[in-house]
Amino acid sequence: MNISDLNSENNNVSIKLKVLSVDKREIKSDGKSKIYYYGLVGDETGVIPFTAWEFPEVIKSGDVIEVKYAHLREYHGKFRLYFDSRTEIMVKPGEDIYIKNTYKEVKIKDLNPVIPFVTISGKVTNVTSRSNDKIGTIYSGYIEDDTGKVRFSSFGVPLDNDKFYRIEGARVSIYSNRIEVTVSNKSVVTEIDSEMNLERNYKIFDIKNPIGGISIMGFVITFGEKSGIIKRCSICNKVISLNTCPDHPDAKINLDIFAYFTIDDGTGFVRAIAGANAILPLLNIKENEIAKKAQVIYKDMDKRLYGHAFKFTGNFIKKDDGLDFQVVSINDITQEEIKTEMVEMENELS
Repeated sequence: MNISDLNSENNNVSIKLKVLSVDKREIKSDGKSKIYYYGLVGDETGVIPFTAWEFPEVIKSGDVIEVKYAHLREYHGKFRLYFDSRTEIMVKPGEDIYIKNTYKEVKIKDLNPVIPFVTISGKVTNVTSRSNDKIGTIYSGYIEDDTGKVRFSSFGVPLDNDKFYRIEGARVSIYSNRIEVTVSNKSVVTEIDSEMNLERNYKIFDIKNPIGGISIMGFVITFGEKSGIIKRCSICNKVISLNTCPDHPDAKINLDIFAYFTIDDGTGFVRAIAGANAILPLLNIKENEIAKKAQVIYKDMDKRLYGHAFKFTGNFIKKDDGLDFQVVSINDITQEEIKTEMVEMENELS
Protein backbone atom coordinates (compact mmCIF):
# COMPACT_ATOMS: atom_id res chain seq x y z
CA MET A 1 0.00 0.00 0.00
CA ASN A 2 1.15 3.55 -0.78
CA ILE A 3 0.19 6.84 0.86
CA SER A 4 -1.90 7.76 -2.18
CA ASP A 5 -3.96 4.56 -1.59
CA LEU A 6 -4.97 5.52 1.96
CA ASN A 7 -8.62 6.38 2.58
CA SER A 8 -11.12 6.61 5.43
CA GLU A 9 -11.78 2.85 5.30
CA ASN A 10 -8.20 1.91 6.28
CA ASN A 11 -8.22 0.63 9.87
CA ASN A 12 -5.21 -1.70 9.70
CA VAL A 13 -2.57 -0.08 7.56
CA SER A 14 0.55 -1.93 6.42
CA ILE A 15 2.97 0.33 4.60
CA LYS A 16 6.66 1.06 4.01
CA LEU A 17 7.67 4.67 4.70
CA LYS A 18 10.62 7.01 5.00
CA VAL A 19 10.78 9.08 8.18
CA LEU A 20 11.13 12.75 7.22
CA SER A 21 10.89 14.24 10.70
CA VAL A 22 10.23 13.05 14.22
CA ASP A 23 9.70 15.07 17.41
CA LYS A 24 8.32 14.37 20.83
CA ARG A 25 6.27 16.34 23.30
CA GLU A 26 5.39 15.87 26.94
CA ILE A 27 1.85 16.51 28.14
CA LYS A 28 0.16 16.15 31.51
CA SER A 29 -3.04 14.21 31.97
CA ASP A 30 -4.65 13.35 35.32
CA GLY A 31 -1.53 14.63 37.06
CA LYS A 32 0.74 12.28 35.13
CA SER A 33 3.24 13.07 32.39
CA LYS A 34 2.94 11.36 29.03
CA ILE A 35 5.13 11.59 25.95
CA TYR A 36 3.85 11.35 22.41
CA TYR A 37 5.74 11.47 19.13
CA TYR A 38 4.80 13.25 15.93
CA GLY A 39 6.30 14.08 12.56
CA LEU A 40 6.13 13.39 8.84
CA VAL A 41 6.59 10.19 6.83
CA GLY A 42 6.51 9.73 3.08
CA ASP A 43 6.89 7.48 0.06
CA GLU A 44 6.96 7.80 -3.73
CA THR A 45 3.35 9.02 -3.80
CA GLY A 46 3.23 11.65 -1.07
CA VAL A 47 3.76 12.71 2.53
CA ILE A 48 1.52 12.27 5.58
CA PRO A 49 1.80 13.36 9.24
CA PHE A 50 1.85 10.77 12.02
CA THR A 51 1.23 10.63 15.76
CA ALA A 52 2.52 7.84 17.99
CA TRP A 53 2.15 7.09 21.68
CA GLU A 54 4.91 4.52 21.34
CA PHE A 55 7.83 4.99 18.96
CA PRO A 56 11.31 3.42 18.97
CA GLU A 57 13.86 6.00 20.17
CA VAL A 58 16.48 4.64 17.74
CA ILE A 59 14.49 5.73 14.69
CA LYS A 60 15.63 9.04 13.21
CA SER A 61 14.95 11.22 10.18
CA GLY A 62 16.01 9.46 6.97
CA ASP A 63 15.28 5.92 8.20
CA VAL A 64 13.02 3.64 6.19
CA ILE A 65 10.48 1.76 8.30
CA GLU A 66 7.94 -0.96 7.66
CA VAL A 67 4.72 -0.39 9.58
CA LYS A 68 1.92 -2.84 10.34
CA TYR A 69 -1.41 -2.35 12.13
CA ALA A 70 -1.42 1.45 11.99
CA HIS A 71 -4.72 3.26 11.57
CA LEU A 72 -5.87 6.36 9.75
CA ARG A 73 -7.93 9.29 11.00
CA GLU A 74 -9.18 12.44 9.35
CA TYR A 75 -8.52 15.70 11.19
CA HIS A 76 -9.53 19.12 9.80
CA GLY A 77 -9.92 17.67 6.34
CA LYS A 78 -6.50 15.94 6.30
CA PHE A 79 -5.49 12.35 6.98
CA ARG A 80 -3.01 11.41 9.71
CA LEU A 81 -1.43 8.05 10.56
CA TYR A 82 -1.67 6.87 14.16
CA PHE A 83 0.66 4.32 15.77
CA ASP A 84 -0.54 2.74 19.01
CA SER A 85 0.44 -0.25 21.18
CA ARG A 86 -0.72 -2.71 18.49
CA THR A 87 1.40 -1.12 15.77
CA GLU A 88 4.55 -2.94 14.66
CA ILE A 89 7.41 -0.72 13.43
CA MET A 90 10.54 -2.26 11.90
CA VAL A 91 13.59 -0.38 10.67
CA LYS A 92 14.87 -1.39 7.22
CA PRO A 93 18.64 -0.68 7.29
CA GLY A 94 20.26 0.19 3.98
CA GLU A 95 16.95 0.86 2.20
CA ASP A 96 15.85 4.20 0.77
CA ILE A 97 12.66 5.59 -0.70
CA TYR A 98 12.33 8.42 -3.20
CA ILE A 99 10.00 11.03 -1.75
CA LYS A 100 7.61 12.95 -3.94
CA ASN A 101 8.44 16.68 -3.88
CA THR A 102 6.58 18.10 -0.90
CA TYR A 103 6.66 21.21 1.24
CA LYS A 104 6.67 21.52 5.00
CA GLU A 105 3.26 22.45 6.35
CA VAL A 106 3.48 25.44 8.66
CA LYS A 107 1.16 27.81 10.47
CA ILE A 108 1.12 31.42 9.31
CA LYS A 109 2.66 32.61 12.59
CA ASP A 110 5.74 30.50 11.82
CA LEU A 111 6.30 31.65 8.23
CA ASN A 112 9.90 32.69 7.68
CA PRO A 113 11.85 33.38 4.46
CA VAL A 114 14.51 30.99 5.78
CA ILE A 115 12.09 28.28 4.58
CA PRO A 116 11.16 29.76 1.16
CA PHE A 117 8.57 27.18 0.03
CA VAL A 118 5.86 25.79 2.32
CA THR A 119 2.35 24.45 2.55
CA ILE A 120 -0.23 26.63 4.30
CA SER A 121 -3.98 26.44 4.87
CA GLY A 122 -6.33 29.30 5.60
CA LYS A 123 -9.19 31.60 4.74
CA VAL A 124 -8.80 34.06 1.84
CA THR A 125 -10.19 37.60 2.23
CA ASN A 126 -10.05 41.06 0.60
CA VAL A 127 -9.32 39.62 -2.84
CA THR A 128 -8.73 42.04 -5.72
CA SER A 129 -7.48 41.31 -9.24
CA ARG A 130 -5.66 43.12 -12.01
CA SER A 131 -4.55 42.14 -15.50
CA ASN A 132 -0.99 41.93 -16.73
CA ASP A 133 -0.18 41.48 -20.43
CA LYS A 134 2.71 39.09 -19.76
CA ILE A 135 1.52 37.22 -16.66
CA GLY A 136 -2.27 37.31 -16.99
CA THR A 137 -4.52 37.96 -14.01
CA ILE A 138 -2.85 38.68 -10.66
CA TYR A 139 -4.98 38.10 -7.56
CA SER A 140 -4.06 39.83 -4.29
CA GLY A 141 -5.49 39.72 -0.79
CA TYR A 142 -4.96 38.13 2.60
CA ILE A 143 -4.83 34.56 3.83
CA GLU A 144 -5.31 33.83 7.53
CA ASP A 145 -5.43 30.85 9.85
CA ASP A 146 -5.83 30.45 13.60
CA THR A 147 -2.32 31.85 14.20
CA GLY A 148 -1.97 34.90 11.94
CA LYS A 149 -2.71 36.78 8.73
CA VAL A 150 -0.45 37.66 5.76
CA ARG A 151 -0.76 39.18 2.33
CA PHE A 152 -0.68 36.97 -0.76
CA SER A 153 -0.21 37.44 -4.50
CA SER A 154 -1.46 34.74 -6.84
CA PHE A 155 -0.20 34.77 -10.43
CA GLY A 156 -2.83 33.25 -12.69
CA VAL A 157 -4.37 31.06 -9.97
CA PRO A 158 -7.82 32.39 -8.92
CA LEU A 159 -8.66 32.46 -5.20
CA ASP A 160 -12.15 33.47 -4.06
CA ASN A 161 -13.15 35.64 -1.12
CA ASP A 162 -14.14 33.93 2.15
CA LYS A 163 -13.12 30.45 1.02
CA PHE A 164 -10.59 28.16 2.69
CA TYR A 165 -7.66 26.77 0.71
CA ARG A 166 -4.69 24.50 1.18
CA ILE A 167 -1.71 25.78 -0.82
CA GLU A 168 1.27 23.51 -1.45
CA GLY A 169 4.38 25.26 -2.71
CA ALA A 170 3.61 28.80 -1.55
CA ARG A 171 6.70 31.03 -1.70
CA VAL A 172 7.56 33.03 1.44
CA SER A 173 9.21 36.46 1.26
CA ILE A 174 9.27 39.81 3.04
CA TYR A 175 7.71 42.81 1.27
CA SER A 176 7.30 46.26 2.86
CA ASN A 177 8.64 44.86 6.13
CA ARG A 178 5.95 42.17 6.38
CA ILE A 179 5.70 38.50 5.47
CA GLU A 180 4.02 37.80 2.13
CA VAL A 181 3.30 34.57 0.25
CA THR A 182 3.21 34.06 -3.50
CA VAL A 183 1.12 31.47 -5.36
CA SER A 184 2.15 30.39 -8.87
CA ASN A 185 1.04 27.82 -11.42
CA LYS A 186 3.53 25.41 -9.81
CA SER A 187 1.60 25.61 -6.53
CA VAL A 188 -1.08 23.02 -5.80
CA VAL A 189 -4.21 24.84 -4.59
CA THR A 190 -7.12 22.87 -3.11
CA GLU A 191 -10.32 24.27 -1.65
CA ILE A 192 -11.02 22.76 1.81
CA ASP A 193 -13.70 22.78 4.49
CA SER A 194 -12.59 24.31 7.77
CA GLU A 195 -13.94 25.51 11.08
CA MET A 196 -10.71 27.12 12.33
CA ASN A 197 -10.99 29.82 14.97
CA LEU A 198 -9.66 33.12 13.61
CA GLU A 199 -9.49 34.85 17.00
CA ARG A 200 -5.75 35.29 17.62
CA ASN A 201 -4.61 36.42 21.07
CA TYR A 202 -0.89 36.27 21.79
CA LYS A 203 1.78 37.19 24.27
CA ILE A 204 4.41 39.56 22.91
CA PHE A 205 7.12 37.01 23.69
CA ASP A 206 5.50 34.51 21.31
CA ILE A 207 5.73 36.70 18.20
CA LYS A 208 8.97 36.20 16.27
CA ASN A 209 8.01 37.06 12.67
CA PRO A 210 6.34 40.08 10.99
CA ILE A 211 2.80 38.76 10.56
CA GLY A 212 -0.60 40.42 10.87
CA GLY A 213 -4.03 39.99 12.39
CA ILE A 214 -2.63 39.66 15.92
CA SER A 215 -4.25 40.74 19.21
CA ILE A 216 -2.27 41.44 22.37
CA MET A 217 -3.36 42.70 25.79
CA GLY A 218 -1.03 44.97 27.70
CA PHE A 219 -0.31 48.29 29.42
CA VAL A 220 0.93 51.44 27.71
CA ILE A 221 4.14 52.17 29.62
CA THR A 222 5.50 55.08 27.52
CA PHE A 223 3.86 57.67 25.28
CA GLY A 224 5.88 59.46 22.57
CA GLU A 225 6.34 63.21 22.83
CA LYS A 226 6.13 63.64 19.06
CA SER A 227 2.69 62.05 18.86
CA GLY A 228 -0.07 64.32 17.58
CA ILE A 229 -1.52 65.67 14.34
CA ILE A 230 0.29 65.20 11.03
CA LYS A 231 -0.45 66.41 7.49
CA ARG A 232 -0.77 64.08 4.51
CA CYS A 233 -1.09 64.62 0.79
CA SER A 234 -4.56 63.53 -0.37
CA ILE A 235 -3.04 61.99 -3.54
CA CYS A 236 0.13 60.17 -2.46
CA ASN A 237 -0.68 59.99 1.29
CA LYS A 238 2.88 61.03 2.16
CA VAL A 239 3.50 62.97 5.36
CA ILE A 240 4.39 66.57 4.59
CA SER A 241 5.98 69.21 6.83
CA LEU A 242 4.62 72.30 5.03
CA ASN A 243 1.19 73.11 3.70
CA THR A 244 1.79 71.71 0.22
CA CYS A 245 3.06 68.41 -1.14
CA PRO A 246 6.26 68.86 -3.21
CA ASP A 247 5.06 66.24 -5.68
CA HIS A 248 1.41 67.39 -5.81
CA PRO A 249 1.34 71.11 -4.98
CA ASP A 250 -2.35 71.50 -5.85
CA ALA A 251 -3.52 68.50 -3.82
CA LYS A 252 -5.75 68.86 -0.80
CA ILE A 253 -4.06 68.35 2.58
CA ASN A 254 -5.62 65.82 4.94
CA LEU A 255 -5.11 65.79 8.70
CA ASP A 256 -4.17 62.52 10.36
CA ILE A 257 -3.16 61.42 13.84
CA PHE A 258 0.11 59.69 14.62
CA ALA A 259 0.78 58.16 18.02
CA TYR A 260 3.68 56.04 19.16
CA PHE A 261 3.95 54.30 22.48
CA THR A 262 5.25 51.15 24.16
CA ILE A 263 3.08 48.17 25.13
CA ASP A 264 4.12 45.77 27.90
CA ASP A 265 2.20 42.57 28.63
CA GLY A 266 4.46 41.02 31.26
CA THR A 267 6.25 38.73 28.79
CA GLY A 268 7.92 41.52 26.84
CA PHE A 269 7.37 44.94 25.33
CA VAL A 270 6.96 46.27 21.81
CA ARG A 271 7.03 49.69 20.17
CA ALA A 272 3.64 50.51 18.72
CA ILE A 273 2.39 53.07 16.22
CA ALA A 274 -1.24 54.02 15.61
CA GLY A 275 -3.13 56.32 13.27
CA ALA A 276 -6.48 58.04 13.24
CA ASN A 277 -8.48 54.85 12.59
CA ALA A 278 -7.32 53.41 15.92
CA ILE A 279 -7.11 56.63 17.96
CA LEU A 280 -10.30 58.53 17.04
CA PRO A 281 -12.75 55.89 18.40
CA LEU A 282 -10.69 55.78 21.60
CA LEU A 283 -11.04 59.56 22.04
CA ASN A 284 -14.67 59.51 20.89
CA ILE A 285 -14.12 62.20 18.25
CA LYS A 286 -14.79 62.24 14.51
CA GLU A 287 -12.35 62.79 11.66
CA ASN A 288 -13.81 66.21 10.81
CA GLU A 289 -13.16 67.33 14.40
CA ILE A 290 -9.36 66.83 14.30
CA ALA A 291 -8.58 70.44 13.38
CA LYS A 292 -10.96 71.85 15.98
CA LYS A 293 -9.41 69.74 18.75
CA ALA A 294 -5.80 70.19 17.62
CA GLN A 295 -4.74 71.89 20.84
CA VAL A 296 -5.95 69.09 23.14
CA ILE A 297 -5.49 65.90 21.09
CA TYR A 298 -1.99 65.16 22.39
CA LYS A 299 -3.07 65.69 26.01
CA ASP A 300 -6.21 63.58 25.51
CA MET A 301 -4.23 60.73 23.92
CA ASP A 302 -1.67 60.79 26.71
CA LYS A 303 -4.37 60.76 29.38
CA ARG A 304 -6.40 58.01 27.69
CA LEU A 305 -3.48 55.70 26.85
CA TYR A 306 -0.60 56.12 29.27
CA GLY A 307 -0.74 53.73 32.22
CA HIS A 308 -3.86 51.93 31.01
CA ALA A 309 -4.41 48.40 29.71
CA PHE A 310 -6.10 47.66 26.39
CA LYS A 311 -6.58 44.96 23.81
CA PHE A 312 -4.60 45.99 20.72
CA THR A 313 -5.15 44.41 17.30
CA GLY A 314 -2.78 44.99 14.41
CA ASN A 315 0.23 43.87 12.41
CA PHE A 316 3.84 43.24 13.36
CA ILE A 317 6.37 44.74 10.95
CA LYS A 318 10.09 44.10 10.57
CA LYS A 319 12.58 46.72 11.76
CA ASP A 320 16.38 46.57 11.73
CA ASP A 321 16.51 45.98 15.48
CA GLY A 322 13.43 43.80 15.84
CA LEU A 323 9.67 44.08 15.37
CA ASP A 324 7.28 47.01 15.71
CA PHE A 325 3.51 46.80 16.04
CA GLN A 326 1.16 48.72 13.71
CA VAL A 327 -2.05 49.13 15.68
CA VAL A 328 -5.32 48.84 13.74
CA SER A 329 -7.76 48.99 16.66
CA ILE A 330 -7.68 49.64 20.41
CA ASN A 331 -10.40 48.32 22.72
CA ASP A 332 -11.00 48.24 26.44
CA ILE A 333 -10.47 44.81 27.97
CA THR A 334 -13.71 43.04 28.89
CA GLN A 335 -14.33 41.29 32.19
CA GLU A 336 -14.54 37.95 30.38
CA GLU A 337 -11.09 38.54 28.84
CA ILE A 338 -9.69 39.44 32.25
CA LYS A 339 -11.04 36.21 33.72
CA THR A 340 -9.59 34.19 30.82
CA GLU A 341 -6.22 35.89 31.29
CA MET A 342 -6.23 35.14 35.03
CA VAL A 343 -7.02 31.46 34.40
CA GLU A 344 -4.13 31.21 31.91
CA MET A 345 -1.74 32.84 34.36
CA GLU A 346 -2.81 30.44 37.13
CA ASN A 347 -2.30 27.48 34.78
CA GLU A 348 1.20 28.69 33.88
CA LEU A 349 2.14 29.09 37.53
CA SER A 350 0.64 25.81 38.72
